[in-house]
Amino acid sequence: MVHARWSGCGRSRIPFRSTSVAGTHAPPGNTMKHHYTLPLLLACVAGTANAQLSVLPQSYWASAVNNEGLVAGYLAGAPTYMLWNPDFSTTEDIEGVSPAGGAGGQAKFAADGQRLSGGAMGATASEMAYFDRNNGEWIALGGLGGVSDGNASSAWGISGDGTTVVGLAWMSAGGAHAVAYNGSEGLMDLGSLFPEASTRANAVNADGTVVVGWQDQNGPWKAAVWRKDPSGGYLPNTPILIDPTGSGTDENNLAGECSAISADGSVIGGYGDFANNDEPWIWSEADGFVSLGALPNMGTGYVSAISADGSVVVGWFNGPFFGAPRKAFIWSAGGGLQDLNTYASNTLGIPLGNTVLYTASDISPDGRYITGTGVNSSTLAMLAYRLKLPGTTVVQAQHEALPIPLWPNPTQDLVRIRVPQPSTLSIVASDGRVLHHGPAQGDTTLDLSPFADGVYTVVVRTETAQHTMRVVKH
Repeated sequence: MVHARWSGCGRSRIPFRSTSVAGTHAPPGNTMKHHYTLPLLLACVAGTANAQLSVLPQSYWASAVNNEGLVAGYLAGAPTYMLWNPDFSTTEDIEGVSPAGGAGGQAKFAADGQRLSGGAMGATASEMAYFDRNNGEWIALGGLGGVSDGNASSAWGISGDGTTVVGLAWMSAGGAHAVAYNGSEGLMDLGSLFPEASTRANAVNADGTVVVGWQDQNGPWKAAVWRKDPSGGYLPNTPILIDPTGSGTDENNLAGECSAISADGSVIGGYGDFANNDEPWIWSEADGFVSLGALPNMGTGYVSAISADGSVVVGWFNGPFFGAPRKAFIWSAGGGLQDLNTYASNTLGIPLGNTVLYTASDISPDGRYITGTGVNSSTLAMLAYRLKLPGTTVVQAQHEALPIPLWPNPTQDLVRIRVPQPSTLSIVASDGRVLHHGPAQGDTTLDLSPFADGVYTVVVRTETAQHTMRVVKH
């Protein structure tokens, strides 16, 4: 394990590379912490009930936000990580090695916002690491012996208590395993279910007992969940099944890559793929696998983060074809899936102007802040944003209804759906024809056998919300 101080002439094992917003470099040996004030660059737009959108018109890849509203990420082309404080219009270079500097992984905050994961230089290559804001120190955490493109390992997440960092370490130039690090057990190889197949850990719950990521399944990356072994280390990963009664080896019944987890580990989120018609999804022990729906005329959906209590989910959808614009989304059980742009402008009353929110890369543990990237539709310049939500009203609204599981999906004929309260249910064809409409509550079986193969939309309406899901019949 390599210790590297953020500042201190003659002590640093990481070369000093401080990059300002203007792109200038501080001279080697400078021991001052570097804050850059951006009074002319930062735009703040207020909405109703204390909602606010802050915009940094730079190509800044925001990947994390804490309960203070502090954002972590890096500038495009800058080799180090940078913190952005919209409330004080400042940025701070915290060193480390960013993806633009050649490291893999991403910055993520622990729950108290004082420690974050990222990358730092080890003895011979960049390694997964964590940064302590209290002492300004990066701690590189080692690897498993392999190196690929100058990386021994990369960090993708950190536990809420800040004690466990998860990610990937290279076994060789062509293969890698998921890893987890804590102070008492060191760096642990989480292994793979298949010889020569890679794995990666993307996120971890608050106390480090549940780690989620992906397992290479003969090509596609599928959900992988590692749980702490009471005797030490972690148990082999298990998949998430779309239909809990179905096959555990059929790729069409295996959920896509896991990307996020709630603080207690009870709610897991992930990426859509061919198995669920490319919709973002969540899973819980109580409700099973739930596809979150789709935004009109968009492509694959990706969950990026879940609030600590599991009630609010954020992410984005790719455009319908390569190179098409993305769209950020927000989801809750009460409000369903919503375009974050529409939610910000219509619900929060924030005039977006030329700002388009492309991705939502993180939500703070308390559900108060969302951060991500966007674009100025007039100049096509990239930007970063932080959206401040109005108190806890968004989180509270999520408890008005429960998630609606639908399985199996795809199906050949029958689909089961669990509707937790009195609702109306419609089945809509791709051309807009309503094929079925009627009341629904509790466990309901839908028979799609009279319909042709294709994609159908199931719409469930309650008194306070609408839930839209796509189902594939083949």
